[in-house]
Amino acid sequence: MIIRLLAGALIALVVLYPTPDRDALIAQAASRLLERAREAPDSLFVALDELAEQERFALAEDLDSRAKRGFRTQLNVHNAARRARGLRPLELLESGSAKISLAISLAESDGALELSAELRDGGRVLRSLRNGPQVLPDARALLPPLLAIVLALALRRVLVSLFAGVWLGAVLLRVSAGSALAASLPLGFWDVFAKFFVNELVDSFRIEVIGFVLALLSIVGIATRAGGIQGLVERVLHFAHSVRSTLAVSFAMGLSLFFDDYANCLVVGNAMRPVTDRMRISREKLAYIVDSTAAPVAGLSLLSTWIAFEVSTYAAQLPGAGIHESAYAIFFLSLPFRFYSIFALSFVALVIWTGRDFGPMLTAERRARTTGQLVRPGGKPLVSESVAQIEPSPALRPRSRNALIPIALVIVLTFEEIFRAGGGFAVLASEPGQLATLEGWTQILFAGGGAGPLFRAASVALVVGACLVGSRVLRVSVALAVLAAALGAGALETRLSVLLPEGLASYAAHGLIFGIAATATAFAARGLTTPGPHLAWGEIRAAALSSTSALGFAIAILFLAWMIGAVCVEIGTADYLVALTSGNVAPGLIPVLLFFVACVVAFSTGTSWGTMSILLPNVVALAAAAGEQHALGSLGMVTICIGAVLEGSIFGDHCSPISDTTVLSSIASGSDHIDHVRTQLPYALTVAVLALLAGYLPSIWLTSWSFPMAFASGMALALVVLFAAGRKA
Repeated sequence: MIIRLLAGALIALVVLYPTPDRDALIAQAASRLLERAREAPDSLFVALDELAEQERFALAEDLDSRAKRGFRTQLNVHNAARRARGLRPLELLESGSAKISLAISLAESDGALELSAELRDGGRVLRSLRNGPQVLPDARALLPPLLAIVLALALRRVLVSLFAGVWLGAVLLRVSAGSALAASLPLGFWDVFAKFFVNELVDSFRIEVIGFVLALLSIVGIATRAGGIQGLVERVLHFAHSVRSTLAVSFAMGLSLFFDDYANCLVVGNAMRPVTDRMRISREKLAYIVDSTAAPVAGLSLLSTWIAFEVSTYAAQLPGAGIHESAYAIFFLSLPFRFYSIFALSFVALVIWTGRDFGPMLTAERRARTTGQLVRPGGKPLVSESVAQIEPSPALRPRSRNALIPIALVIVLTFEEIFRAGGGFAVLASEPGQLATLEGWTQILFAGGGAGPLFRAASVALVVGACLVGSRVLRVSVALAVLAAALGAGALETRLSVLLPEGLASYAAHGLIFGIAATATAFAARGLTTPGPHLAWGEIRAAALSSTSALGFAIAILFLAWMIGAVCVEIGTADYLVALTSGNVAPGLIPVLLFFVACVVAFSTGTSWGTMSILLPNVVALAAAAGEQHALGSLGMVTICIGAVLEGSIFGDHCSPISDTTVLSSIASGSDHIDHVRTQLPYALTVAVLALLAGYLPSIWLTSWSFPMAFASGMALALVVLFAAGRKA
């Protein structure tokens, strides 16, 4: 039933809106062309940067409104990058009010768009740009994600389904470039590997995410062999002595890791999986709790890697819409309208408190309780079950510190690395007053965010965890290898940078020297002995390998999820969906429509941040104009619409089987990926309906409706659902 609803949602868009908004399509295409220009080494935006310190600039008076929308979108992204480097954002003045002007012209031919731009100082051209063609997307842009999602949910063959979606997208791109269909089939197959896979393989962010997953699971394997996990389970059981209290501890841990959604997923899932396994709690239930306390918590948190990005996507549009409040003030005002995240977290708490489940989750919980089968028979968990079969070494007494110290290091060092990479220590030395402001903190967290801090923190924690339980030889080897890598990696990195991307060259240089130095030192120090019990190097290596031995399947899913996301960007899936839903809509329905559009875009593309960056730059002007015709006013309508887009993005990403956070939740919890999606979908859809019925609709139609009323009615409806449809396992 759910599969039909999801497939029908996309198909209904085509049926109900057979003609997309042409202006919206052209504006999005202009944005894509300017995005290419922004990333070029000698681009229009480089020229703007050069002028930023002396001159401000304005758009030409006769500028096409569609070009203006596209430029503002890319200016937001460019300004976010400038803030990350500690530079002030470029200021765009009203037309004709600055000496420097930017003229952009668009030319459409045969379903493709070309863009020309000139930066002028009076009659003198300072910089010119010509880019294109950019093919305008059509209804075929919906087919790759729709095929992948429906096949994955229907057949439970996630690798085949994702590959089919990527291949179809590659074929359609070849056809749109002029190739015949017969030739496009083999050429598209080649592009899957030679283009999309290779592009993801050399992306340092992707490699760092994979490295983080491998390092964290290796920590779990070593801690299990050292008796640390057993000691941790025994300690947690003092608080988690029942199914309800175990789930409550998992939920509380998810709430506490509020600064990053990736770290939240992997730390909570890996730390709590041994405890929930002992309590016969299904892996699907743990994955649901992990997934539901990742993006919703990070999205709401005032100290996370999310807030600065969220604010940057709409900040530049506020003055033009007549909104004089700061972008951060708007973010605060939107918090009471973040109904999906608030209700999702509350719904998890109610599910735990009542002990009731419904739909596929109830089936999974009954299976786990009655038979002890934590994964469905025939299910394929995304983490090796051999990690659960690692026996603690009889030579070591179970101690929770062997697990707690590495896990704590991951959390502490991740935050430290984000702070360092974001320039926090430089700010502390030069302008410590910025650390007393929310804006100062969020800019640091945003600038330092990414997979790099996670990977570096997990790598250090892995080494420390191994040294904690290893021999004296291992500790001496590691110490000397770290010293050698610190001293000698620079020269090797310079040579490797010719062959590898910058970030990967650094990791490769440090890793290679560390490995050589550690091996040489281990051979030289073989005569050293370690008093007291410890794990031999062979045991440590075997435990780490056992915990990661089945990750090939999970990594393949992650790469395919990223690849289909790249296909969706290139084929214009999100742009077409936005254009389908543009047009004349009653002002009172705009927040609901935006929530729905954001959900569909995020579900189809598997990215909440991508959805926010596409929709929010265009939302402010639309919402402000609609607010003038509504009792909420411009400020009220802008605030609720921003909240609706942010929440729809999180909801769609939460449900999507091609979202990386959904995949990471399955990995961390040891769940079959599609089983996680199928069991979570009814809960996520229930919360989305509650957000609409108790949140957005009455907030628009009833001027006296307040957040306490929305929350109380939403929770009352949630309890009705749980007691009417839910049963105890």
